[in-house]
Amino acid sequence: MSERAITVVVPTRGLRERAELLLEAIDSVTAQHGVRCVPLVVVNGVRCDPDVMRTLRNDARVRLLLRDEADLPAALLAGRAAVDTPWFATLDDDDRLVDGAMALRLAALERSAQLDVVVTNGFRHDGACCEPNVPPDSAAEVNADPIRALLRRNWLLPGSWLCRTDAVGVSLFAGMPRYLECTWLAVRFATEHRMRWLGDPTVVYRVGSPSAESQSAAYVGGQMDALRRILSLPLPADVRAALRERVAHAYHDAAVDSLRDGALVDAWRYHAWSLVGRGGWHFLPFTRHLARASLDRS
Repeated sequence: MSERAITVVVPTRGLRERAELLLEAIDSVTAQHGVRCVPLVVVNGVRCDPDVMRTLRNDARVRLLLRDEADLPAALLAGRAAVDTPWFATLDDDDRLVDGAMALRLAALERSAQLDVVVTNGFRHDGACCEPNVPPDSAAEVNADPIRALLRRNWLLPGSWLCRTDAVGVSLFAGMPRYLECTWLAVRFATEHRMRWLGDPTVVYRVGSPSAESQSAAYVGGQMDALRRILSLPLPADVRAALRERVAHAYHDAAVDSLRDGALVDAWRYHAWSLVGRGGWHFLPFTRHLARASLDRS
């Protein structure tokens, strides 16, 4: 069974409001059958609730790694550096693996020795419904051209993949942006590693969990930095052009949000950046809204 041992890196800030979800995530890791899954919980930052920390320290199933800085990419990198099993994966602290998830992923890797990573579909759970992230019959499309399929829909959810430790190193997380990290990983898997995508959902990805990073104000600005970093990766010319348009859209969205919040200086700055981006002329009419708001304030 040792060769079927999997380390699952679970980064967490250890917040009280997410404690129940964190424990559910850990339970979903240790309950995997046919493999030995070890949750490596990386406590990310100094805000960890004392009761949560006590629970983690007293849980014999858990390997615990502590970091002072709250930085997700750095936490993932630190977790990967501590992996001591032949296989590794990650899982967000508010998500959970479905029964049999790791056995299915590992079987795919064991059948194809040339593969470095297997990525699967997942369920998106918003509290009201739970639906596949990508139509399950999309495997042929994604595997034929994963980079261009990524432009249509992100086929990689947090916690949806499994890697060979000796094929995918710590450098996977080097340079990772703090936001859009799944897009970053999808591009790196598709361009630098031998990958296969499976339509079977093996993870439940929760949308709108308490204190989720994607709900923070920093997320909007962080997307722009993330897109620029993704553009630094080796990409086909047409994909690079499409992503440059998304950068312009991200700047425009930031301008709209800043205007709504009354931050006119920021709104003008983001608007100017959106105009010089690829396809930015589409946002030229927004200038009128900014000018009107500026006149009303003067």
